[in-house]
Amino acid sequence: MENLFLKYMRERTGKRKSPGSVYASAGPVITISREYGCPGKQIAKKLSEILSERNRRLGRESEWRWISKEIIEESARELKLTPTLIQDLSDYKRHSFFENLALFFSEDYYPGDAKIKNTIAKFIHSAAVEGNVVIVGRAGEAITKNIKNSIHVKLQAPIEWRAEVVSHLESISISDAKKQCVDQDRRRAQFRNYFERERPDIDFFDMMFNCKVLTDDEIVEMLMIISETRGFV
Repeated sequence: MENLFLKYMRERTGKRKSPGSVYASAGPVITISREYGCPGKQIAKKLSEILSERNRRLGRESEWRWISKEIIEESARELKLTPTLIQDLSDYKRHSFFENLALFFSEDYYPGDAKIKNTIAKFIHSAAVEGNVVIVGRAGEAITKNIKNSIHVKLQAPIEWRAEVVSHLESISISDAKKQCVDQDRRRAQFRNYFERERPDIDFFDMMFNCKVLTDDEIVEMLMIISETRGFV
């Protein structure tokens, strides 16, 4: 896994790809990126269940799984981070200089943003190479783009619609929900930009869905059609 990841990191920093840099035998993997308030986890769960069921009907033993918080949990275990820092990672929070200084002298040393992000990327890439996985968030589209058997999806919706969803789910006002959407979108963009290096979405995503006008079932159905066309099931 280390060699694969180093190869990926060389590609990410802009060096020329070697002839074997696209992993034709790895995967399949589907990544789902989403704006805050879009139903990424629900769609990933439903999609992985249907993909698994389709495999069973075809007499195949391979089960699909979906991962989201597991990415943070595994990365945190490897880095020996505290539960508070795990939560901060889940919320894409960044620490100030003085917070980092305090953490340096705490019982558990905070390893720094670059090491954390690279550890997360290593876990994501490893899961993607293993295959039969739907990955939610964490710049999965950029980290696994070099895997040939991959589909990369982005879920979007107008902020007014997303604010209504967040307001209902978290029992907060529409204005607070809208602010939360903007803040979380910004944090996610900062995290993704570490891997995407300000390149446009079209360089990473194969398709984008508007969650305001499409139901979860409709999005899953379209992803199933693409998955079958690609030979994922």
